[in-house]
Amino acid sequence: MKANHGIALFFLLGSLISCKKKDILAGYDKAALFASATTTEINAVTDMWAKRNLVPQEITVEETHVITAKLSLHIISFRLLGSKEYAGVLVPVTDHPVPVQFYVGGYSTKEDPVNSSAVEMAGEDLPFVYVVPAMRGQYVSLRVKGKEYRSSMSEGSRFDAFDGATDDVIATLNAVGALFSQADTARAMIRGGSRGGIVALLAGERDQRFKRVAAVAFNADFIGLTAQLYNDPTYREQFMSGLINGTTTIAGVRQLMIASSPLYFCSRLPKTQLHCAQNDRITPAAQGELLFNTMKTLGLQHQVELFIYPNRDHDNIATGNTEMAITINTFFSTL
Repeated sequence: MKANHGIALFFLLGSLISCKKKDILAGYDKAALFASATTTEINAVTDMWAKRNLVPQEITVEETHVITAKLSLHIISFRLLGSKEYAGVLVPVTDHPVPVQFYVGGYSTKEDPVNSSAVEMAGEDLPFVYVVPAMRGQYVSLRVKGKEYRSSMSEGSRFDAFDGATDDVIATLNAVGALFSQADTARAMIRGGSRGGIVALLAGERDQRFKRVAAVAFNADFIGLTAQLYNDPTYREQFMSGLINGTTTIAGVRQLMIASSPLYFCSRLPKTQLHCAQNDRITPAAQGELLFNTMKTLGLQHQVELFIYPNRDHDNIATGNTEMAITINTFFSTL
C-alpha cells in the first residue's frame, strides 16, 4: 500500500509539474496584460484604424460564371498592402443599384481554411449583391444551384482572424464597389457566425457603409476571455504567439486584443442583431448579453436586438433554425 501511495504521489507531482509547464505566460506580468482597457488605449486603436490604407490595388475579375439569365458569379482578386486576396461575388442583372450583403464564416486552426456559403434562392431574382470574402489565409467556396465554385487561397495568416480579417472585409467592399456598378456600397449589410460574427460587428463599427449587422455566436471582449483561455491553442495563436516569440510586447498584445473586441467600440454600431445559443461553450451567450447590456447602458437599446436560442449550442445554432433565418432575412430586407 505504501508503494502504491508513493507511485500515486509521484504521478500527482508529475502531473502538477506538467500543468505548470503548460502555462505559456509563466514569468509574464498577467495583471498588466489583462488589465481593463483604458480610454487612452481604446482611442489609440481608433486612431490606428483611421490611418490604415484599405484601398485595394490590382482589382481583377479572375473568373465569371453565368448562373442564370439574371445572375452571374464572379471570383475577384485584389492586393491589400501587397497581399493578394480573393472573394466570391454574386451579381444580379439589374439597371439600378442594389444593396451589398456580406457573409463571413468561422474558422479553425486545424480544419480546412475556407469561408463557405451555400446560396438558397426562392426565385431567379437576387435583390442584392452577395459577397463572400476569402480573408487572409483562407479560400472561398460558394455553392449555387448545386454547383461549387472556389477561389485560390488568399495570402496572409488566418490567425490574424479579427482585426486583420476586418481589414479584408472593408477592402473587399471597396473592390466590389470599384468593379460592379450595381453595388450600392453605401447600403451594405453583413452577417457572420462565430469568428465571422466578431468580424461582422467590427466591420459595422469601423465602416459606416455597413447599415445592418447580424452577428451569430460571437465573442465581444477578448481581454476577459483570453485571461481565462490563453493556454488554449486558438487563443495562443491569435494573441500570444508574438509575445512568446519576442516579436511584440504586452502593449502590442493588448492593442490587438482591444482591436479584436467589439465591446469597446459598440457605440459605433449601426442597427444590429445579436444571435446566441443558450448552451454555447465556445462563444457563450453571456458575451452577447454583455454587449447588449453595454449598449443599453449607453442609451443605444434602440440600435440592438438580442436573441438567445434555448437548447442550442455553437455547432447547431443555425441548423434548421428557421426562426433565426427569417429574423435575419426580415431585418436585412428593410435596407
